[in-house]
Amino acid sequence: MAKVLALLPALHAGPALAHPPPGEAPLRLYYYERPPFHYTDEQGRVTGHFAELTEQILRRAGLRFEWVRMPANRILLTLRSEPEPACSPAWYATPERQADFWFSKPMLRDKPLIALLRADFPLEPGTTARDFFQSPKVRLLLKQNFSQGAYMNALIARMPPAQLQQVSLEVPAMVQMLKRNRADAIITTEDEAGLFVRQAGYPMSEFLVVQFPDVPAEEYRYILCKRTLPAPVQRRIDEAIPALP
Repeated sequence: MAKVLALLPALHAGPALAHPPPGEAPLRLYYYERPPFHYTDEQGRVTGHFAELTEQILRRAGLRFEWVRMPANRILLTLRSEPEPACSPAWYATPERQADFWFSKPMLRDKPLIALLRADFPLEPGTTARDFFQSPKVRLLLKQNFSQGAYMNALIARMPPAQLQQVSLEVPAMVQMLKRNRADAIITTEDEAGLFVRQAGYPMSEFLVVQFPDVPAEEYRYILCKRTLPAPVQRRIDEAIPALP
């Protein structure tokens, strides 16, 4: 299975690691369980592609940090309401989020998101996301407060409300809804699709992974922080992130 990261920048090049100023409080990093990207392993450590990259960046910036696990839908609410600076890694920068939060330079670039359908869903080979989301036969199931990337977001915004259902369930429960014909498609990553199907209790043969030819590989993920994060800390984070080609 292809990795979701089109590029995972190496951090061994560039300036030496900085050292935290004496007495600087650790930066809280909110995360939710999302293997293989950020999750708690059997030893209780936070690990995964996105988590490890975030740790490398913050160490390079000379920042102390502490991971705090929290349900995904609560993270942005908490960051909006609490007074102290805090961050969360690997979010898409939607216009709504950009109005409320500070975003670092892009920390990584994703491969295009995919659609997960039941294996018996009629779909012509080569169907584009534009055609798929314009079809009156498609019932799309979305996780609340999650972005599907700028390109898909724009297409989904034009779908009739009757064809959209937003839920606060975890994705394996959404897969179960898909299997029970309560929806036709969910949007996820190629790395996660098989994991979610297994967690839902089904074989992958009962589902179809659809890679739309028109979805561009242009989505970037960022470290998202409260705007109260001090400007010098913002600069240190940005300077620790290598430029993406």
